Amino acid sequence: MYFNPMDATRTRTPVRAWVETAKALRDAPAFHLGGVVVHIEQPSVMSDNEAAVVRHVNRFLQKHDQYPISTVANTIFPESLDHGDGVEALTERYLENYGRMPARMRGWGRYFQRFVSWPNAKGEPINQLATIIEMLGGARTGPYFHTDKYELVVSDPARRMRNVRSRNCLSLVELKPEKATNQLHIYATYRNHYYVQKTLGNILGLVDLQAFIAREAGFDVGTLTLHSTSATLETNSVPWGKNDIRTLIDKCDGLLITQQAA
Repeated sequence: MYFNPMDATRTRTPVRAWVETAKALRDAPAFHLGGVVVHIEQPSVMSDNEAAVVRHVNRFLQKHDQYPISTVANTIFPESLDHGDGVEALTERYLENYGRMPARMRGWGRYFQRFVSWPNAKGEPINQLATIIEMLGGARTGPYFHTDKYELVVSDPARRMRNVRSRNCLSLVELKPEKATNQLHIYATYRNHYYVQKTLGNILGLVDLQAFIAREAGFDVGTLTLHSTSATLETNSVPWGKNDIRTLIDKCDGLLITQQAA
């Protein structure tokens, strides 16, 4: 039950990965699987039909008063604030915006806020993202190329370990540079994944994060691997039922089948 790798030949792009995994969850008992592993070979690719899938899912979410995909993606990487002027400038703009949010919206924080302003033991902020970019750039240009020392930590056992609610779903983002190809691969581990409300936005946010880090550190974009230790097509405490989910997934799959037939 807790090892369910998806067929990598069918999950080459982010949107196809979401659709294929959603289909597997649709066919699973209770719309749930554990240990779902999704490998995306081409994170930067999105066809017109795949963009149509994103729009369709977005309409479904907004119809049911849920956060749009862009809002979910922005919790991982605020793409609209990236002006191409580096991680420090992006951090400054982001924290200014974050500071203006009402306290009720900040909660435990956003993922990107933890990437750029994680408090140390003295309460001083640590910019994990800037440090990782510096380390990766040093590996690429320096005499020693390390492959196993780059991670963005999200989980907070000191404050949240016993929490039942308001816990972050994303636990860890691991960056893996490859010297031979000059590619930067990314691995993300989720303790829990809601595939209707959050996962497509999560994937697209990770795509933007990967592209940013690769650009700033001088790498090409590699692969993206997603490990959801628990994945669900949620039907509890949401304004839709199983038939609504089946219809949503069938429509998205049909959009991709249309592209394959063209």
